[in-house]
Amino acid sequence: MNKKTLVLAGIITVLMMNAAFAFAQNAENATVKDHDPLKDYLRPSLTVLYIDRGEAVAGKIIDKMIQRGVSDKFNDNTISYRKLPATGQVTEAELDKLINEKVTKEVVRCWFPSYDKTEKGFNTDVIAERGLYGATDAEVLAAGASVRRQALLRDAGLKLIERSYIVIYDLYGSKAIVQENGTRYETNCNVYLYKLDWSEEVEALFYERWSDPDAIDKSTFPAKKIASFVNAPYLTPVYISNLTPNPMPDDEFFANFAGVLEGKADVYLTEANEDFKVKTSIFAMSPIRAKIGTKEGVKVDQRYFVYEIELLDGEEVAKRKGVVRATSSIVDNSQIATGDGGTTKFYQTYGKRLDEGMLMQQKPDMGVGVSVMGGSDAIVLLELSVGMWLNEFIPSLNKVKFPSATKLYMKYTQPMMGMFGEESWRSKLIGGDIETKASFVSVGLSKDFHFMRYLSLTPYVGFSALMADKETKDNAPNLATDGFEAGLNLNIAVLHNFQIILNGGYNSLKKEWYDEKGLTAAGGFRLQF
Repeated sequence: MNKKTLVLAGIITVLMMNAAFAFAQNAENATVKDHDPLKDYLRPSLTVLYIDRGEAVAGKIIDKMIQRGVSDKFNDNTISYRKLPATGQVTEAELDKLINEKVTKEVVRCWFPSYDKTEKGFNTDVIAERGLYGATDAEVLAAGASVRRQALLRDAGLKLIERSYIVIYDLYGSKAIVQENGTRYETNCNVYLYKLDWSEEVEALFYERWSDPDAIDKSTFPAKKIASFVNAPYLTPVYISNLTPNPMPDDEFFANFAGVLEGKADVYLTEANEDFKVKTSIFAMSPIRAKIGTKEGVKVDQRYFVYEIELLDGEEVAKRKGVVRATSSIVDNSQIATGDGGTTKFYQTYGKRLDEGMLMQQKPDMGVGVSVMGGSDAIVLLELSVGMWLNEFIPSLNKVKFPSATKLYMKYTQPMMGMFGEESWRSKLIGGDIETKASFVSVGLSKDFHFMRYLSLTPYVGFSALMADKETKDNAPNLATDGFEAGLNLNIAVLHNFQIILNGGYNSLKKEWYDEKGLTAAGGFRLQF
């Protein structure tokens, strides 16, 4: 790289730092305005539909998404059909009409699945069961030993009806592209989110017809659009290559593709809709524990903001105090809460001292980290959360409990002889005068250890491969082209998603190709998404 490249890298670094600060500031300001941690959390229900144009690749993805079912954190409002046939572009106006005139009636039938001729009314067992099942241990404990406890929790089921959501995936332009080393499958995807508008007026009109077996067909149940993600950059296009020499079986491959697509969409949907964000209170400290688990869809490394409720001018205000993530110790609470169930453990990644009773609210992220460092080497590092990516997107690994804060990393390293001189980015082969621009690409595993609220250590180990032109390799036929690396990063949290990094490490290829000891000393920053 030349000086122009260095300048460009510097500009990108500044822009990314500004973006990090702006994002954090927006998130801080949004704690009370755009997002409402004080709003009660009730378990939402979900109906998932797919626009199907008969495209072969899209059809395989849709079938696997249907097989995956609805996420554990939702009540399942699956209706009698999943696919919406289409031949061309579906406008949002057409989709609005279909949802309001047809789909919402089927959603209401999920809540009132049958009519009791003896009682002359609809069966309400589903409402009662979901009211009980949706309650957390914390809510049961809050209700105490009152004889009205079950009645209170059953009544909560009525409030759940207005938490009925409909998600539509529109997969289009899907295709398979045959390449020399395999096949690349890709698709575009738009996602739409609707909510059943179960207002007091709608509820009253329906209950007026309660004794009529055809009340659902005769009633109108409007829906309102909550969000639409059209040509969203993180969703469009989605593509994965099934490469040789050892391609996955199609069944497993398209299951992975479905997982990737759903995982990306979930980040958008949860961020856009307050009801999708799981909320609870800290139950105990040392370690941080909360009475939520599999029933609420808790996953390894899932992120939560922690708030303290304060009085400001006589009104309750939520102030963010810290950020925590779920460990791999997640309680299986997939049953009706009794108050004495287990807890899920969390670890703190940022913020001030936390205490029992503080409010936790799910705040989804993508589990991606990007780092840029400079010093003895120039380093660009990409990290993916193993718990969030592999467990979510590879079904065969769903039962494997990876340790929390474990990352799969990919790194580009370019040794630097001087920071600003003519020989920057260049060195000489051991014992010779041949100039080279050899650099290294590494893949490995790392793990963050958060021993203080603002400090963490990240040991890493991985394999490295040489990147050099043919002339350079031909001039050094006896030097290794692959090796290993290991090292340690010290991370200083400036914001919840932005850390300063100090790196020290060893790379066997650097020792082999450069007249040095193979050691690295660098500093930079990490931005997490």
